[in-house]
Amino acid sequence: MLNRKVASSGREPAFRLLTPTSLRWVIRHRAWTPYYLVRYLRLLRVRISQPSVVLQGMVFLGRRVELEARPGYGRLILGAFVHIGDDTALRAHEGTLRVGDKAVFGRHTIVNSYLDVEIGPGALIADYVYIGDFDHRTDDLGMPIKDQGIIKGPVRIGAGCWLGIKATVLRGCCVGDGAVVGANSVVTRHVPPYTVVAGAPARVIADRQAASAQARQTRAALADIEVKTARAARAHASDGAD
Repeated sequence: MLNRKVASSGREPAFRLLTPTSLRWVIRHRAWTPYYLVRYLRLLRVRISQPSVVLQGMVFLGRRVELEARPGYGRLILGAFVHIGDDTALRAHEGTLRVGDKAVFGRHTIVNSYLDVEIGPGALIADYVYIGDFDHRTDDLGMPIKDQGIIKGPVRIGAGCWLGIKATVLRGCCVGDGAVVGANSVVTRHVPPYTVVAGAPARVIADRQAASAQARQTRAALADIEVKTARAARAHASDGAD
């Protein structure tokens, strides 16, 4: 884990904006409308003003997006085809903040990293979500909380997760792959994969795998009914012909 100074070795490969591959993508998706052109300019501005932010592919930025990686202390790594909504802030004060390919952030969301935050590929982060890997110390009653320092714990948001509007994920938590965090929930412990949690603190209220299995059984039963109905109709038509 990175804590203070970021090691110079193991640097992430940077993405070049103009390559044959990127140009083919633009042509294939007809991505030359004003909507895309504005986002290309925003991305270019990030490349110029924030060289410590690592881009591993095309990233689409909304208005007033804040991308921060403290030089020498923090790394912000964005995968390919990440979408970041208006007024969202991703800040790597220290350590590493890594976002996987095709993750989507809504508006007014904040992610703060002082140790290690990983957001998996395809994750969907709604508006006004907060994710942070640190808390302020509060044990010294004779000292202002702001002067007591912080406690850190890594955070992982798994692949394909959905964090609902105004959800909060606190330090040391892992949200498993495919999990759903309900609106206004506060995650204070690990969330099992493919579960649905809600509340403050968030608790499991549903199992996506069980629901998926039940849905498969229902679809199979309906398909069987259709087959039997069609078979009966054919038999009835055959009897009528005789």
